[in-house]
Amino acid sequence: MYRFVVCLIGMVACGFVNPSLAAEPGNVVEIEAFVRNDKPSAAEVADYLAALSRRVPGLKISTHDVIKDRSQLARLYELTKKTGRSKPVVPAFHSCGRLYFGFENEKQSGPAIEDLFTADVYTRNTCPRCRDAKEFIAKLRLRWPAIRFRIHEVTNDSNARARWQALCTGSGSTPGLPTFDFGNHVIIGYQGDDITGKQYEQLIQRKASIEYEKPVAKPPRSDSSFQQMLPLGFPVSVVSVLGVEDGGDAEDELELPDEASEMETGEATVKPTTPVETSVSETIDVPVFGKLRVGDLGMPLFTFLVGLVDGFNPCAMWILVFLLSVLVNIKDRRKIVIIAGTFVFVSGLAYFAFMAAWLNLFLLIGIVRPVQIVLGLLALFIGIVNVKDFVAFKKGISLSIPEKQKPALYRRVRKIVDAEYLTVALVGAMVLAVVVNMIELLCTAGLPALYTQILTMQEYPAWKNYGYLALYISAYMLDDTVLVVIVVATLSHRKLQEREGRWLKLLSGIVILALGLVMLLRPSWLHLQS
Repeated sequence: MYRFVVCLIGMVACGFVNPSLAAEPGNVVEIEAFVRNDKPSAAEVADYLAALSRRVPGLKISTHDVIKDRSQLARLYELTKKTGRSKPVVPAFHSCGRLYFGFENEKQSGPAIEDLFTADVYTRNTCPRCRDAKEFIAKLRLRWPAIRFRIHEVTNDSNARARWQALCTGSGSTPGLPTFDFGNHVIIGYQGDDITGKQYEQLIQRKASIEYEKPVAKPPRSDSSFQQMLPLGFPVSVVSVLGVEDGGDAEDELELPDEASEMETGEATVKPTTPVETSVSETIDVPVFGKLRVGDLGMPLFTFLVGLVDGFNPCAMWILVFLLSVLVNIKDRRKIVIIAGTFVFVSGLAYFAFMAAWLNLFLLIGIVRPVQIVLGLLALFIGIVNVKDFVAFKKGISLSIPEKQKPALYRRVRKIVDAEYLTVALVGAMVLAVVVNMIELLCTAGLPALYTQILTMQEYPAWKNYGYLALYISAYMLDDTVLVVIVVATLSHRKLQEREGRWLKLLSGIVILALGLVMLLRPSWLHLQS
């Protein structure tokens, strides 16, 4: 016991004698102050920083006297240039990529200075991903005690909503929730702790440390008295006053900054290199077009391209081609257009209802990892079966229209063609479209689920969500529309052959299989890059 006490006292003593041997906090946030020791504000800043270090744990404070440390004066000039100003003023405070000039007093300037290391999070109470983000932020509070995390609810707070919209649109991004704003860097969306949560923490780690080439310490000038101005008991391990002699000629030529006037006091925005980062759920990797990102394309073009790729569906194309091959026999282009057009239009409505169901499901339960796993397993199953159909067509499990269903579909098609009245034919085409879409649901479970996942993340109002679904359906039905136009123009009897059907199966199977594997094994790629 005696030896243990002696060792403990020795370890503590080493910590006091040599602070570098003492345990340092795991996650600290750095803030630096630039002052002139010949100005009255230097003593006021020293008092404020001493109080701040006692009040805020996990904060590492450095103070630079720009008179005796010309290299830090040069750094202050560089930081000031990034804000668009030609000359700095003192005191200046720099933390997390943000810069604040001036100091009135602790009550007036203190909150604004502490905003430099504050994270603003914009959420909505009804948003499932926002709830997930807030749960993760509770963990970040424990790991980063110096950072203040302010949660803003945009539904009931009009000021917060206006700031959120201005933040997103001003950064050139579509507004989405949750939005995480820290260090002049914005992250929109949330795809779980392992993906977006990791982005949050990596952003904080980057911004919390101040990277610069530290000058070599030299004996302080004899006329320097700033260190003696620090109040008694000010923690030396927290504040480093760097005393170095003048640097090179270029630094000597820099004009010393004046004290900030009332007009010059306030935060000056330091422009970041990459101000906006979207969570890994705003990108889909699709064939032909490759990776499609909402932020790069804009939601309308993104929607159109994904819908266009989804439109090449062998199940729906088979029955449409058969219908057209039979309709050609009537040799009446007007009637062909009306009947086939009705079939395509109602098919689109049925698919719209199917996607609206996906949308409302995701709005209800949110996009969480278990949901992605289920979607991935479903896509994996569909992809394997479709690839199998290329090798062993309709042997074993198949997602083609069952043979026993085809005679009934053939009869429906012939009744449509043989109908004495056009209205009867149109009703038949409508029923056929609904029946075919119900039979082929398993063929179409991949991209709609992924797209509606992204759409719900945007947190659009209901009318806008359904507007984008309508645009998606327009693109989805474009290939069918082109097919109808070609048949009407040529009156061709050509049918979809088994060999062509196999190749369509292989193509769709490979795409869906790839999507399923990515969802299960590499969620960070997730067609969804968010």
